[in-house]
Amino acid sequence: MNNDELHKHAAQGEATACLRLAKRLLRGRGEARNYEQAVFYLDTAARAGSADALYQLAKCYLKGVGCMKDPGGGVSCLEQAAALGHATAALKLGACFESGIGAPASSELAAYWYRKAAALGATEAALNALTRLSRA
Repeated sequence: MNNDELHKHAAQGEATACLRLAKRLLRGRGEARNYEQAVFYLDTAARAGSADALYQLAKCYLKGVGCMKDPGGGVSCLEQAAALGHATAALKLGACFESGIGAPASSELAAYWYRKAAALGATEAALNALTRLSRA
């Protein structure tokens, strides 16, 4: 899909095109960096049910990239992405609960999400996190 087609499909709200365009806008590859516009397209793709868009949007909320910093909103997006089977979102969610970012610190919830991440395929990273958590 060429750049004009990508923009056309993204403007129509097509989730895959919105996600691809948002990633380009975040990275400055093929597009000038524009974090605010990237968040707009991530939000559009997330509302259409894209787990990866929810994960990327969560990272923006957690860091305040292209939007106001909103750790609680970031955790909410991570929960939605993990519920859709996004392993890295479950892993990041575990880290949020471990460190108390966007939600109260809870080693029990951190362990739950690390185990969920392992079940979704992020096995090595999740097991490393569980080991670290058990030593704390």
